[in-house]
Amino acid sequence: MADVVIAIVAPIFGVVICGYIAGRVRLLDKAAIHGISIYVFNIAIPLLLFYAMVKIDLPDVLPWSYLLGYYGCALGFFAVAFTVSGLVFGYRPREAGIFAFGSSYGSFIPLGIPLVLTIFGERATLPLFMLVATQALVMFPVMTLVQVAGAAHRDQDSRLWSFARGVIANQYLAGIALGMLVNLMGVSLPVALVGVLELFAQSATPCALFALGAALSQYRVAGSLGASVAICVMKTVVFPAGVWLVLRFVLELDSLWLSVAVVLAALPVGINTYLFAERYSTGVPLAAASTVVSTAVSMVTISLVLLLLGVSG
Repeated sequence: MADVVIAIVAPIFGVVICGYIAGRVRLLDKAAIHGISIYVFNIAIPLLLFYAMVKIDLPDVLPWSYLLGYYGCALGFFAVAFTVSGLVFGYRPREAGIFAFGSSYGSFIPLGIPLVLTIFGERATLPLFMLVATQALVMFPVMTLVQVAGAAHRDQDSRLWSFARGVIANQYLAGIALGMLVNLMGVSLPVALVGVLELFAQSATPCALFALGAALSQYRVAGSLGASVAICVMKTVVFPAGVWLVLRFVLELDSLWLSVAVVLAALPVGINTYLFAERYSTGVPLAAASTVVSTAVSMVTISLVLLLLGVSG
């Protein structure tokens, strides 16, 4: 079993490591890394999400308990982490928001999609994309509200505009929504268009993994190391354990849906934590360090999660 897990995880993180090395030794400069990231996050991934939703067989009734269970854990964990960061590390609300967001928001787009599809195949498309489609929709408003509420110098209209813009600007949600619309309408895509979408979909996974590694090479693991380690433990160990307990013993979900949710919960800190920190100029060292450290640690923790779930590919 351990050999199978290693065979699944090693290639995925191998591409991430290659991207990290390429960025670290400056085979790619910042402009090149930015260009790859723009292609992945603004073009390839949205088209992958669109095409996946066009092909998927939608069930008559969606398992809403799956979403409620996962996000009940995520939002509850956000609140707990927010409180703990203030009590233990003395963070003010905006820094505490960075700590809490990092502890509950995973790297779904660049790492979660290729990881889950590699492990479980197309049968995991629905449980995967249900969470991919809703993570930003659920978590961004909470994080945005915490940050804009703490910006005392802003007037009320500015806060509301910042909040609305942070919620609406989501190209992934657009790709999923358009794909679902085409699916529900029963529209058949032209063969030539399908060929184009398949090429974009094939490029999305390796490019996303490489871009993630290259982007991580730009962050310095310095400052707030103790809090960063705390986030790492909470995000890659405690949070997935909580999701497993709730979905397994409270909601008693199907094993595939349970496994997908737990693997996604075990993902490292999402890069959006760093982007929020940069945008609001708060907790930047904390966000950068926790993103890099948790991604490195997750190579081990995700392998352990897969072993505990009995995943064999």
